Amino acid sequence: MRPFLASLLLCLALPHAAARAEEADRSPVAICDDGDEWPPFTYYRRVDGKPTAEITGFSVEVIGAILAKHGIPFTITLPPWKRCLASIEAGENYVMALSASKSPEREKRFLFSAPYYQTHYYAFYAKNRFPRGLKLDAQSDLNRYRLGGVKGYAYTKLEAVDKSRMILAASYLELIKMMKAGRLDVFAEDYEVITGLASIGVLDAAWDADIGHAPLPGANANPFHMIFSRSNPRGEQLRQLVDEELDAMRRSGQLARLLAKYVKR
Repeated sequence: MRPFLASLLLCLALPHAAARAEEADRSPVAICDDGDEWPPFTYYRRVDGKPTAEITGFSVEVIGAILAKHGIPFTITLPPWKRCLASIEAGENYVMALSASKSPEREKRFLFSAPYYQTHYYAFYAKNRFPRGLKLDAQSDLNRYRLGGVKGYAYTKLEAVDKSRMILAASYLELIKMMKAGRLDVFAEDYEVITGLASIGVLDAAWDADIGHAPLPGANANPFHMIFSRSNPRGEQLRQLVDEELDAMRRSGQLARLLAKYVKR
């Protein structure tokens, strides 16, 4: 083929290729998150105390603002957390999730955005087991007790805890039931999420008369990120877009205003 003709054909093809790329960038984004809900960040809106099909929360508003700015539609589904992560890792149904903490193992499996909110660990304990309160001088003191946790959660900031000895439950609700049944003594969880679950009526661990709680010593703030597929090429594109927009939202104060709407201090 002559060089001039080849160049002409390439020029004719480029606009169509650009159009296809632009169309792909604006195709719907399939997002998943924790099926047990993660209020006030991701949860089903309640009407008269009953969950609707509408998913709302701080994280939903943040990603909604980012993708709407670029004309990108999206869907959010709340399957079981392990299924959500497996699908993102495989690059199948879902390309991203809204809330995950970092761990070395997870960083091998997923791409992470910059952190965009943080939570704080509190120790929750059974008052009938500790009627005078639970005295903890250091995070490592949790190793003295039967410590509970939820399957599939990273507990990254519990660095001084032997997580291999954790008694694992399928959900927060199951975790509370196990503690009340005497199968475990204490669990450490994100205070903002536990109070968020209480506020929508899912469980009342934050204000239950049988359950005490106190800040966990030696546990710094727990940063959360959006995560993206390493297997799906769109994962890196979305990560870059989200990081750019999160930075803009942080500098403008929009991120702080949205957070204040959902997390009361």
